[in-house]
Amino acid sequence: MSDEILMAGLGTVGTSIALALRQSKLAADLVGYDPDPKVSRASLKAQVVDRAIGDLRDFPSESDLCILSLAPSEVIPSLERLVPRLGEGALVLGIGPVQSPIVAWCADHLPAGRAYVGAMLVEGASAFDAEIEPDPQHDRFAGGVMGLVLPSGTPQSGIDVAVSLSRILGAHAFFLDPAELDAGCAATEGLPLVLAAALMNMSSAQPGWRDARRLTGRTFARATALLSDGDSESAAQSLVLSGTSLAAKLDALISELSEWRTSFGSGDEEASLRLMADASQAHSTWLSARRKGDWELEETRVTPPVQGPGVLERMFGLGMRRGKKGRG
Repeated sequence: MSDEILMAGLGTVGTSIALALRQSKLAADLVGYDPDPKVSRASLKAQVVDRAIGDLRDFPSESDLCILSLAPSEVIPSLERLVPRLGEGALVLGIGPVQSPIVAWCADHLPAGRAYVGAMLVEGASAFDAEIEPDPQHDRFAGGVMGLVLPSGTPQSGIDVAVSLSRILGAHAFFLDPAELDAGCAATEGLPLVLAAALMNMSSAQPGWRDARRLTGRTFARATALLSDGDSESAAQSLVLSGTSLAAKLDALISELSEWRTSFGSGDEEASLRLMADASQAHSTWLSARRKGDWELEETRVTPPVQGPGVLERMFGLGMRRGKKGRG
């Protein structure tokens, strides 16, 4: 066993997890990796990680825990490089909104004695602001949720480590299968991006766009703002991985839009008012609950509270971390 934990993916989520691990004072060093070397160097300089590696093949094979927080399209290629380095008993915890294809890949390629657990993290109410992307912070997920996907045959030790991490993050852990997670995230993560892209494409392709674009303001900017969050190729690849789940949500949306189209086309003011009132009420109810973090968690398959030190604390101990390794 190594006293190092791999943090692969040092964006807002990965960095927030790293800061929470720092705050917990685990006696373990954090090895950082990001597909963008500039991000890795910045994380090293900011002491988010203890050392950085430029290739996952450089990760020490004796390490037992690898936390991946990468774009969905980058996970399987990263696993292809990482898996040959995984030792007996190693756990890969993959955090992201698409899990079914990753779980399927691991079932075919992960050697015996190694485990994969999928997870989706959502920030707590104190870190939530619908308008602002928060900076990385150690308590970003405090009071939030951590949905855990456990592939068939996941050892109890892997489950315990994942639940222990949720405890360190302050998130409520619960279990669901890959299809459930993918379907939920297709609606809340994938579909909004598709809508922003479709609106932009439709608008810019209209004959009157040359003049209409002069009339764009905050409403249009907010509706298409997701297109500024990342590169289009990676976003498209990640959406494709959502596959069937995203297609099903699009079918439901098309059906909903058809109802709106009928009300406007027929001039049915009563139907239009009803549709808008229903949407406004649903949004108000959701936003209020989201800001409170009030999800009636007793209705989900919640993990029981953990008493005493969690598995990660027992694995790595608490207190001063060991001396820093040579930086990669």
